[in-house]
This record gives sequence, C-alpha cells and structure tokens, in this order.
Amino acid sequence: MKKFIFAALLLAGFVASAQPKVVGHRGCRDVEGQYENTISSLKYAFEVGCDAVEFDVQMTSDGKVVVYHGPKIPGYEKTIHQMTWEEAKAVVLPGGFKIPTLEEYFKEAKKLKDLVIVLEIKQQPTRELDMQLTEKIVGIAKECKMTPKKLEYTSFSRTILKKIIELSPKFKTIYIASGVHVRDAAYAKELGFDGISYDLNAWLNHPEIMEQAKKLGIETTVWLTNNYEVIQWAIMHGADYVSTDFPAPAVQYVKAVKGYNK
Repeated sequence: MKKFIFAALLLAGFVASAQPKVVGHRGCRDVEGQYENTISSLKYAFEVGCDAVEFDVQMTSDGKVVVYHGPKIPGYEKTIHQMTWEEAKAVVLPGGFKIPTLEEYFKEAKKLKDLVIVLEIKQQPTRELDMQLTEKIVGIAKECKMTPKKLEYTSFSRTILKKIIELSPKFKTIYIASGVHVRDAAYAKELGFDGISYDLNAWLNHPEIMEQAKKLGIETTVWLTNNYEVIQWAIMHGADYVSTDFPAPAVQYVKAVKGYNK
C-alpha cells in the first residue's frame, strides 16, 4: 500500500489534468474473501471507494439473465449457456458465492448511492441469442426503473451496442476492444457510441486516440490497471476511467495524487 502512495507522490509533479475515475472490474478479482461478479464484490467495490463497477451478463439455456462472466464455470462440465436457471442457481462458486440474477444485482446496486454500474453484455453462441439477451436486459432495466445516471452499457459487439442505442437511446454505450488494431475515436463517434474502453496494449500503440477522443467528446477507459505504473500512464494521458481488478489500492493511489495536487 505504501508503494502506491509513494509512487503517487512522485507522479504528482507531472500531473496537470483531472484524475480518472476508478472502475471495479467485475467488482473485484482475486481479492481475498471475494469472488467476481457477485453481490459481495459489488458492495466491496463501493465500500473501498470506486466510482463505478463493471459486471458481465450472460443468459442460461432457458433464457434467464444472470450476472456471470463465463462461459465456463469452475468445477462444472456445463457452461453457463448450457445450464438451465435451476442448474445455475444451484452452482456454488469458489468461496461459497452464488450466481445472481440481473434483477437481484440491480436491486442491490440501486442501494449504493452515486455508484455507476457498467453492464457488459457478453456475446452469446448465436447472433439471434445476442439480440434476445439484449432485449431481455433492456426490459429488466425498465422494470427495475434503472436510470441513465445509474446504468451504462458496454460490449465487444458493435451490433449489440447499436441495438442498445435503438432500444434505450438515453443510456451510455461504451465500445470495448483490445490489441494493436483498434478503431479510432472517430469510428465510435460515427456509430453513436459514448465511450471506448481499450486495453493498455491498444493505448500504448495508439496514444493519439486519447487526444482525439477528448476533442470528439468520447469517454476513455484503460484496462486493466492492476499496478500503479499503468494507472500512472492513464493519468498522464488524461484517461477518464481506469478499470482494475484491485480497486482498493487503485482508489488510494488516485486519491493520493489528487490530494497532493490540491
């Protein structure tokens, strides 16, 4: 922890831009006493000071929308796509955690004031199922009275995001991509997306996209920021968000830089 604070103080003299907001990736990952994409990891990320929590949504074979990355499940032969909801709700994840439904997740998230939740729609085995899942998600969001201030959507699939824009135009859409060959911010703007979320490899190879995004009003996210050097890069290049598996030290690091600059 001291290492994060010390690095933040070293960096402070070079930082002139606003600090990024911290996103808990799947709430958190590989944190003792927690398991990703659970109600517990959602609450944990909120308690340590995250601005937002990213989580993944899948669909069971009988059409139930659940919060899970998948498709594989530790200790089980069937994937989440192959399981019925009756089978999925009986799954015991490492640490004794359960797979929540999207309704359950929304209910708990609404209790966490000012925390934004970023719903990643995972691609399904077929394009038809992609559309079915997307429509179900939007329907559940409406039933749960989720607002654009509380909920945002993200996906690797441009088709899914375009469907979200069609069904829920007031909600933010964030396009995810990785690797050397990523689209620039103008492409996201053209498709009507509000943000781009790229891995560090993409940003290091195309740092000019960050500046282009600022000019076009496209929000930027850097993932995964699991050590202070990556967070430092994101701060120095003016990223809007950093997504991390380890939210507690990331939040402390960003706060330390911000506090030192006051």
